[in-house]
Order: sequence, then C-alpha cells, then structure tokens
Amino acid sequence: MRQTCIGAIGSNIPVRPTHFRAHVGAVALGFALISIQARTAFAANELSLYGHFAKHETSYQPGPSSSLIRHVAPDSALPLVAAPALYSESFWTAFADQDLFTLRQAARSEAEARFAEAMTLLAGGNHESAESAFVAVSQQSKDLNAAVAAQVMLASTLRYQGKWKELRDLPLNSKLSADDRKITSDLESWGRAFANAGKEVVRFPSKPTVMSLKITPVGTPVIRVRVNGKEYDFWLDTGSSMTVISSRVASDAGISPLSPDVLAVRTFAGSAPVRAATIDRLELGPVVVMNSPAVIIDASLMYLRASADGVPAGGLQVDGIIGWDAIRQLDVTMNYAGGWIVLKEPMPRSMTAAQQNLAWLGRPCVEMHSRSGGDLHFALDTGAQATFLNATVLERVGVGTKRSDNRVFGIAKTDRQTSRVVPVLAVDVGGLSVRLQDVIVYGPVSSGLINSDGILGSDMARYGTIHIDATNGVFKLGESPDSEDATE
Repeated sequence: MRQTCIGAIGSNIPVRPTHFRAHVGAVALGFALISIQARTAFAANELSLYGHFAKHETSYQPGPSSSLIRHVAPDSALPLVAAPALYSESFWTAFADQDLFTLRQAARSEAEARFAEAMTLLAGGNHESAESAFVAVSQQSKDLNAAVAAQVMLASTLRYQGKWKELRDLPLNSKLSADDRKITSDLESWGRAFANAGKEVVRFPSKPTVMSLKITPVGTPVIRVRVNGKEYDFWLDTGSSMTVISSRVASDAGISPLSPDVLAVRTFAGSAPVRAATIDRLELGPVVVMNSPAVIIDASLMYLRASADGVPAGGLQVDGIIGWDAIRQLDVTMNYAGGWIVLKEPMPRSMTAAQQNLAWLGRPCVEMHSRSGGDLHFALDTGAQATFLNATVLERVGVGTKRSDNRVFGIAKTDRQTSRVVPVLAVDVGGLSVRLQDVIVYGPVSSGLINSDGILGSDMARYGTIHIDATNGVFKLGESPDSEDATE
C-alpha cells in the first residue's frame, strides 16, 4: 500500500448552489495542513480560495510595490445593470474558476465590474489596492450579491495582511441581512483575538543565508529555529495559513495566549481548539521575525501518526510549523537532495503578468500548463508529500486513471484511502516540463467558493531546487540561487 502525507483534508466541501449569497455562506475549508476556522456553523473565516487564477491581460506592474491602480472595465458590449438581487451565473462561475478575463467580461453591474477589478488587483499582489476596492463594493447596496462577496474577500484580505484591528472593526453594510453579516463574523473573531498583537517586524541580514534543511520521513522540509532563544525543529508548510506552535513549545518558550478567546483550526483529524499568540522573537538563522503571529495547539495533536518508514511507533512529534504568513515574506530556495535552504530578503521587481505564476487567493496558487488541457491551477502545499489531482479536471486534461491502493495520512490521524491515480501527467510548471507519475486523484470536489485543480506537493523537489518568491509572484523549479554571496 502506498502511504502519502497530505497534512490535513477538510472534505466537507459543499457543491456550489445557484445563488451566490447562499453560496458564500456555505464556504467550507479545503486542502491544507492547518486551515483556520471559527467554532460556528460556518467555516467562512478562512476561505477555500486556493484555485484558479488567470493570466492578466493588462500590463501594469503587478508586484506589491506597484502604486498604479488600473481600472479594468467590463466588455462595453455588455450593458451595466443594477438590481438588489442581481445574480449572474457566468460571472460567479468565472469567479469560482478564477478566470479573471471572463470575470471582467461578464460583469453586468458597476459593482461586479469593481469586484472583478479588485480580484485582478489581488491576484497581482496589490493587496492594499484590492482592499480599497473591496471596501467600496461591500458598502454599496445596488448589488447585494457583490456586496456579500466583497465583504468576505475584504475580511480575508485584512487577515492575510495581519490588519487585526481593522478586521475586528470590519465595516458592515447596513443593507445586509443578519445571515449575510454572519458570514464574516467568524473572520472578525480572529481580528478580536489578535487585536492586541504587536506590529510584526522582519529583519534580514545584509547577505543571503544558507541553512541546513532536513526532510522528515514523509517528505516535509524542516529547519532549526529559535523561539525566544530556544531551539526547535519547525516544518516549512506553505499549506498552513499561519505559524503554529505546540502547547509544549509555548510553555517552554514562555509564550502566553493573547486573549481568552478559543478559536479553532481544522487538522486532518478534524477541528481542534487553538489560542491566538505572538512569538516575541522567531529566528530562522539570522532572519529575525519580531512579534510573529501564531496559534497555540495542544501538543497531543502535533503528532504525525503513520506506518511510513522512519516514523516512530508513537508518531512523529511536530514542534511547530512555519506557515505561509511567514514564508510569503521571504525569498526561499530549497534543495531537498542537497539538504540546504537559502533565505534572503525579497526585492520587489518590475514584472509582467506573463512572468508570474504564483498568486495568493486565500491560498498560494501556482499556475501550471498541461499538454492537453490548458492551464491548471494548484494549491501550493509543501506539507503534502505528493501532488494530487482533482477528479473534476480529468476529462479536460485528457488523462485516464488506474486503480491503486493508497492511504493518505496527516497530523493527529491516519485515515483516508484513495483508489485512483493518473499514471502520467505531463505539465509545464515552474519553468520546467515534467512528467508526474502516479498522481493521486481525489474528489471530484467543487470547493464551494473557488475551485482548485489539485495540490502541488513536496514531490516537486525531485526536479531540483524549489524557489518561492511570493513578493514577485514567482514559483520556479530547478533554479540555483546566487550562492556566492550567501553566508552560513
């Protein structure tokens, strides 16, 4: 039996309903090691937003350093209309598929056009500009479907930027119903829990630094870190939206919860209670993060229990996880085979949209190209041992499957069995043409808000180095860093 680590799977993902306001309220969590959710009937605070994003047809500078806000108007042949209950299936389907070109073309109201513009800005890394556009759409009352969607996206974007007080005090549209407002209240609870957190500051050395990189028996990259002066081994997991520490490490390092509020995360075993915290000083070699936001989870859940080679009988203890919230602020190059990682300060560059293949849309998303099915968009998850394919795209990419006995396991539990794999999937990803073998198939899954074609796991390391530069929207394989100026 093939055993594969994916970290966690939140499989209670509903099929997309026909009315968007109900559709937003039904948001559920997707595939990631740690996916934030609040303890309520909705899981809307951490959107299942990994998924498709289309290349931009515009030529503005897309990086975070760009100050140019380009208004993208919808197709002039389509009349703009305004109605409180306006619903356009083609528009919201394009949103779910992250087809930004069609999203702009299908806009039928001024609110939809502004929402499409906001999504384009978000995909291009212009988070501040996207935030402003979401605010404008969320406050208008002519198209309440767009208002609800913008409210959810605004809350998610504020959380991504660590704007906790703004998230806590999220402005609500007075025209929305109580059910509509409930959708974002769960995200606001995270704002309240982290409202007293100090400002996060990242300090880089003058030169890139090389550190030792270890690989767990299940293929997850691990580095040695210092937490308030004490050393621990932390996973590097792009599928975890936040940095996570076990209660044992928190106690040992003198980390206390910021508030009495009990939040929750979804692990492979299900929902688990967590507390909001900040790490006063988190050191990744000479890279120092002050006031790093984190969640504290019970140490009994921070074990990877599996029968894989090298995993102890009692499970593999996990001290903590460096999540995407920290990784996105670094320029990272990893070489699993060589056992090293290079960390350096990211430098914003002038990039065209065609040069970018990595975007954040609630999850870090990588654009790939299949030989027969056009563009594919996978959630980037270094906590997953292997790459997975959503059964929804099998016909589009023109590949068949074969039966295979697989067991998927993750934090706190070993549970899921899968029975199908794609023998060979030929794709262009990260600057390389690769032939992925025995790709595990899951689903079919329509994630309820925004879809994903699959999960890009740590098995990509077999093709050489993995380079992640979220600042400039770049994911590359097989690229060697400029190491002559790197320091140990």
